[in-house]
Amino acid sequence: MSLKLSECTKGRFQGISCAYLNSSDKIITVCEGFADKECSIPVDENTIFPACSISKFITALCVMKANENKIIDIDAPVNHFLRHWKLCTVSGIESDASIRMVLCHVAGIVDGEDAFYGLRRTDPAIGLMDILEGRTSYNNRPAHVEKAPGTEFEYSDAGYCVLQVLFEEITEKPFENIAKEYIFDPLGLKQTFFASQENVAFYEKNYVMATGYDENNLPIPEKYPQIPDLAASGLWSTPKELLIIAREFVNACNGNSFLLKDKTAHEMVKPVERFPWIGIGLFMGGENEVISRGWGENGQSVLKINYRTGEIAAVMTNQNPGVDQTESGVEGLVNNICQWY
Repeated sequence: MSLKLSECTKGRFQGISCAYLNSSDKIITVCEGFADKECSIPVDENTIFPACSISKFITALCVMKANENKIIDIDAPVNHFLRHWKLCTVSGIESDASIRMVLCHVAGIVDGEDAFYGLRRTDPAIGLMDILEGRTSYNNRPAHVEKAPGTEFEYSDAGYCVLQVLFEEITEKPFENIAKEYIFDPLGLKQTFFASQENVAFYEKNYVMATGYDENNLPIPEKYPQIPDLAASGLWSTPKELLIIAREFVNACNGNSFLLKDKTAHEMVKPVERFPWIGIGLFMGGENEVISRGWGENGQSVLKINYRTGEIAAVMTNQNPGVDQTESGVEGLVNNICQWY
């Protein structure tokens, strides 16, 4: 099995962890390489990896749960639920972009060039307002609606920062606590969290978190980056626990979930009008398949869900390969792992 992992990923990663749920509801895990090469700590199924933008799937689940509970309305303008900060056009007029549009990256928000990258744990903390106002090099472009909402696809981490602000304002709780309350605790997850500085300190002490490596095989300073944009890219987990979340999502699609209604799950996997490759917090794969991908300076990952057969595959790594998931081999590994079993 290790040979197959190496063949698919072309030696681009220090550590790889995979999990597969077959149609008989059996979970299989496979690991290779190092969680921390310098300390000779191998990867095992309990190693916690950065999920990067798979965070957006979890954020979307939280948003849709709030929509179910009538706390919000995803088809209402996001500004209806924002009090202290408003999403505006470049001319300063409040935008009518809906929550749904933000979830699907069609609200017209454009991220700064080379944004959401390179913040170190020892750097001064950056708040969401710093990000949204474009006050730092972490995102040097104010979060404005620059294109007519609903007319163009523009992948946006800043858009998910808007959703994080929305959640924190309407619940008066930190976003990491909301996700724990809505998703992680009900599913009994112990190794999945959003990386607030407090959470990182706790999990670093009590669990094995995979050290991040750059394109040159060097560990990034302080091992893990600081991620203030939790809703966009701050999730950490294991492939096995990602499968647990995805399995409950499949249950919801089939009307058997305690977490979400089937109507809600079906809404998430319905292609967006004019943009048939997009769902809510997800992207369309093959027939009856949806995909969530993550790629950051400390890892690359893919989660693939067949919501009809119930087959799910997750691959997580702890290195930036410098190329996308197709070229790095991660996409191929996700596609092939089910065939090996």
